[in-house]
Amino acid sequence: MNVYAGAPSVAPPAVTARQGVRVASLCGSIKPLFSGTDDFHENLVSVLREKTFDVRPVDRVKWGLTQVPDLLRQVAAERPDVILLQYPTDAFNASLGPHAFCLLQRQAPLVVTLHEFSAANPIRRASLSVLLARADAVVMTSDRERDALLSSYPWLKPRTLVIPIGSNFPACEWRPEQPPMVAYFGQIRPEKGLEAFIACRDLLAPRFPQARFVICGSRVPKFASYAATIEASCLNRGITLRGEMRPADVSGLLGGSSVALLPFPTGASFRRGSLLAAAVCGVPIVTLSGGETPSEITRLLAPVSSQEAMVAQVTQYLADPGALVAAHEKSCELASLVSWDAIGDQYAGLFVKLAARAA
Repeated sequence: MNVYAGAPSVAPPAVTARQGVRVASLCGSIKPLFSGTDDFHENLVSVLREKTFDVRPVDRVKWGLTQVPDLLRQVAAERPDVILLQYPTDAFNASLGPHAFCLLQRQAPLVVTLHEFSAANPIRRASLSVLLARADAVVMTSDRERDALLSSYPWLKPRTLVIPIGSNFPACEWRPEQPPMVAYFGQIRPEKGLEAFIACRDLLAPRFPQARFVICGSRVPKFASYAATIEASCLNRGITLRGEMRPADVSGLLGGSSVALLPFPTGASFRRGSLLAAAVCGVPIVTLSGGETPSEITRLLAPVSSQEAMVAQVTQYLADPGALVAAHEKSCELASLVSWDAIGDQYAGLFVKLAARAA
C-alpha cells in the first residue's frame, strides 16, 4: 500500500518519543445522527490515546466564518503540538469556517485528512486551495484520491501522503449461519448498489431457494422516498431490511453471513467503510471493480465487472465450501492491511515528526 507516498518520509520514531505530544483534533459531531467521518475520528482518537498521545477533540455548535475568532482561541487554549483537521465532515457541512481557521492559525503544524476530492463538487474543490494552503501535511485515504488532488494542485505533492481508513465496526469471528445468508451493508441511498443487490438476488433465489437475503443500512432523511422504494422492493421479494443498528449488531450480522454482496457502482476501494466492516468480520466478499479499485483489493477479492459475474461468484461460494473458506481467508488478509493499530502508527509517526520539526 502506498503509505507516505510523496510525503516527507522518515521511519516512525520510537514509542517513547511519542509521549507528551498534544494533538488538537477538529471534526465536529452530529450525534445522535450517524456520520462516517465522526466515527473515523472517534476511532483514531482512541487508538492515538492508546499510543500515549494527548488528543484533545475540539467541538462547536457552529463552524461559520463569524465563529473563527472563538475557534482560534479555543484551539490555542489547548496548547497543541499538532492540529489535526478532518474534512469534509457532516458537522462542517458547507461552512467556510474551517477554511479561514486553516489559513489564519499559527499555533502548531497543521495536518488535514481529506476524505474526499474526486467526488466533490467544483465549488468545494476550489475552496481547498484555501483550506490546504498552509497545511504541513495532507493525508489522503487512497492513491486514487491523492492522484486526483495533485492533478488540480500539483504544488501539494511534497506534503501529501496516503493513510487508509479503518473499519468503524468491531471485528468478530466468522460463523456463517444455516441456511446461508447473503448480506448487503451500507446507507439506504442512491448510487450505493442496492438495485444491483436486488437484481442479483432475483437471479440467485431460484438456485438457492433456502438462502436468505438481508439488507442492513441506515436511512438518510433527504432520500426518504428512495428508501421507501427499496423497502417496497424488499417486501415483494422476501428480502429482510434492517434499519439503524448498533455497530456490534452490524458486525454480528456480517459475521453470520455466508457472503457479503457489495456491488459498489464505482468499484471497491479502501474508502468503502462497508467493505472494511465485512473484511474485519471475515465474511467472503463479492464486489465490483472500478477505476478506484487498488491492486491489493484486486489481488485478494478478485472483484468482477458485471452483475452476471457477481452472481457466478456468489454461486461458487454457496456451492463450494472450499472456495468459501478460501474467500474468508482473503477477507482476513485484507482486514490486516487496514487495522487501526497500523493506521495509528502511521499518524503517530507523522505527528512526532512535525512536532519535533516545529520545536
